[in-house]
Amino acid sequence: MKIVVIRPWLTLALVVAWGEVLSADESSTPNVFAYREMDMHLHAGLEREVPLDAWIDLAVADGRKAFLLLDHLELYRMKPKKYARWARENHVQQWYPMGAEGHRALMADFDNAARTHKELTIFNGWEIAEFELDEGLETAPMTLPDVIGWHISPNHDEGPPNGQLLLKRIRQIKEVQKKFPIPMILFHPFPMRLERLARDAKKLGKMLNDLTCNECRFFQPGEQEEVIRLLKDTSIYIEMGRDTEVFWDIPALREAIIADIKPLAEAGVKFTISTDNHTVINARKSFHPELYCEPCGISLENANALIRELTERKTNKN
Repeated sequence: MKIVVIRPWLTLALVVAWGEVLSADESSTPNVFAYREMDMHLHAGLEREVPLDAWIDLAVADGRKAFLLLDHLELYRMKPKKYARWARENHVQQWYPMGAEGHRALMADFDNAARTHKELTIFNGWEIAEFELDEGLETAPMTLPDVIGWHISPNHDEGPPNGQLLLKRIRQIKEVQKKFPIPMILFHPFPMRLERLARDAKKLGKMLNDLTCNECRFFQPGEQEEVIRLLKDTSIYIEMGRDTEVFWDIPALREAIIADIKPLAEAGVKFTISTDNHTVINARKSFHPELYCEPCGISLENANALIRELTERKTNKN
């Protein structure tokens, strides 16, 4: 019998090599994408400055492989004169007609992009202003997308967005999902609070650096536990967006963001990774969401949850 001796240094080399294989597989296996390979909030409709394929190519050039392409639903309600003025001001052309015809044309373009770009994972969606949850929904277009994202706004009369507002929106979205059972996302709630705080501080002659962690905190005691109770094991996600970067280098704000998000992620609340890019200038800026996702406890498994769910839905549908 021949005895094979494996030396310690060789064992270590094999372990390292195998670890590299696993790491490569982790980012290349279908539905397991690295943080910066995902963009679950890419504006790709009326606001585009370039044709859709060119817009997708810009994101791919910076490493994206999985997309949720979407547009603001409310844009399709503009009157012709108002839209013409808006298009001139935003340096865009009218890619789609208004109303139901535009809804269908947009989604058809997104579906065609998914068929054309077989190397990419592409889904389609709407972004809808949160206030429509109070005022009444335009229900016909709700049947078209794979996902609906709700735009959490900084522009509330009662002050910056906070835990009570988020709980209200979660309860409303759960009711909407009973009629439209598709995944839904709460878009950028945490940065919207900080954006409003920054604006209010400026009016008082203060800077963001002057704010304390407690002033910046999104949640009051007990609210995180209620969010976890409402969201765990649901198809409602919270966005971890690029706008987090704006506040990340300020210690008190960074501490507040981590304190607000990490307990949710560790308890199983699911997050999405997004650029929320609207313009070519923004699309050309490198995207590094791992800088804030990892400290906030958002794992790759967590961040890929929406893509897994959508892929399973499409597989079952087919």
